[in-house]
Amino acid sequence: MTVGGISSAVSVRDIRSTRPQVLAAVGRGLEDRRRRVLVVAELVLWRRSAAPRWSGAASSAAADRYGLVVAGLGGLAASIAVAGQAVGRAAGRMQAAIDLVGCADRRAADEGAWVDGEGRLFLPVRAALGEPALEAHRARLDDLLRTEVHACLAQACRAASETHEELLRDLLSSARGATAGVMGPSGTGTLPPAPPRPNGAGAGGAVFASAAWWRSLTDEERRTVIRERPEWVGPRDGVPAEARHEANLELLARAEAVAGERAHAAQRSIGLAGLAERRRADEHLAALRAVRDVVARRDGGERRLLLVDASGPDVKAVVAVGDVDRAEHVVTFVGGLSTMVGTDLRRYDDTFVRMRSEARAVASGHDVAVVTWMGYDAPQVREIVTSVDRNVLNAKLARDNAAALADFTTGLEAARDRPAHQTVWAHSYGALLAGFASLRTSAVDDVAVFGAPALPFSDVSATALKPGALNVLGALGDDVFDYGWAVHGTPSGAVVGATRLSTFALKEAGAGCNHWLRPRSDFVDVGRTSTGHSDYLREGTDSRRNLTAIAAGRPDLRVLQGADERACTTIGPSAGTDPLRFPRMVP
Repeated sequence: MTVGGISSAVSVRDIRSTRPQVLAAVGRGLEDRRRRVLVVAELVLWRRSAAPRWSGAASSAAADRYGLVVAGLGGLAASIAVAGQAVGRAAGRMQAAIDLVGCADRRAADEGAWVDGEGRLFLPVRAALGEPALEAHRARLDDLLRTEVHACLAQACRAASETHEELLRDLLSSARGATAGVMGPSGTGTLPPAPPRPNGAGAGGAVFASAAWWRSLTDEERRTVIRERPEWVGPRDGVPAEARHEANLELLARAEAVAGERAHAAQRSIGLAGLAERRRADEHLAALRAVRDVVARRDGGERRLLLVDASGPDVKAVVAVGDVDRAEHVVTFVGGLSTMVGTDLRRYDDTFVRMRSEARAVASGHDVAVVTWMGYDAPQVREIVTSVDRNVLNAKLARDNAAALADFTTGLEAARDRPAHQTVWAHSYGALLAGFASLRTSAVDDVAVFGAPALPFSDVSATALKPGALNVLGALGDDVFDYGWAVHGTPSGAVVGATRLSTFALKEAGAGCNHWLRPRSDFVDVGRTSTGHSDYLREGTDSRRNLTAIAAGRPDLRVLQGADERACTTIGPSAGTDPLRFPRMVP
């Protein structure tokens, strides 16, 4: 049969009919027999030692005979052990295959679909939604479902077939008296099959394949992989956060050792090149120390290290606060120009611990987890004049890293038993990246962009987002938001289908911009008003309240942009320069 393009001798029907508990009972029975054989061997040795002592040819012959009997019993016990461990291992692997099929069945059932014994997915007849954007979104969700279900079933059939062949081989070897060389991962720590390579099969295909691979492993195999091959687990989207965290701690320790050696060697460098190398080495070491410091924090919830990568020009890291594997709401934040792990990770973590608490307070009793996603080398200020491809005025970095963000969010869902409500918060150039990611089918439910220079689409219907999922915030005096469109395309506030949210509050309704000559504090609530490009996350502002409401799945708590605020903000090339805009001030 073929499931998801994978040929297999074992069908989904075969897996469903398997009874791994019977195999496990056989394994336990074999272990019991092995112990009995060892008891018999011990009795033979005892009888030999208790027998009267004599010498001569008969004594030597008897000793040789006893030795042969004991050796034979030992060999028999070893062969039984090989068979018992092979059967027990097969039971564990077949249970994992059954769990994979069960996962596919549950995901299909959640969407009103079902899977037959040949691994074919049958979707229900969808009622007409009456709106092209909703129809397109529904179709994309069905694509995700197909990819996930087929990945689970393909890996289940593959694992079951491999288990069948391995068990047959091990039992034959055991019957022939083999006592070594057939022990699997549970016996000697031998690695299980490597994770699948990306094949680009469908939206999130590689992510769902990775998730299915992890589910197909036994607990012991997972421990072995984390210990022996952490690089297979730590950066792999689709693997649960707990396992990634454990593997990434090992990768972090390795990266720290390499960075320390690099920094030590750089001290001997001379000249301008040596100075630059020392600076880069010190930055890498400082970034890794920042990761170590944040992960060790316990205020506001457990941290989980979901990525650490020191192989590029800057260190990449992804850190979550809260349980991304179980929380009902998961937020992923993407930063923009000049963000770096060494200088910004601690600050972001401080902010998001507090914002998480605020979101949980309005989340109707549900939990919220927040992820700081610094999984790309953000453009730096110096690169405005030193680089073309990495220039903040060039969309290349955002476009090239969109797949990484989409795969990360899809991976969070693929690793879970139940889907989460997922939100992306994206600031500045990170909003452009999130815009490109929104063109890809992913598990993201809502996106909030703030201080966005532009977006790579003019209508939400062109994205994979559902109608109403795109929220735009632009503060007064934010030149990136006001004029970034001139470089990067469509003004975010002008995207058809986007919801404009408030970033400031007037004390008197209808004041508008006619009071632009008066001191701002006379008619604007400064505490609730964000100004400039970096004031969106300040505590007490309407923009922050809006972001936490979106994260908590409470769109009813959002403060929408009113007519007065809209009159005071530049939303695109058609707005021109408004002489009545508020004068800038720093609160």
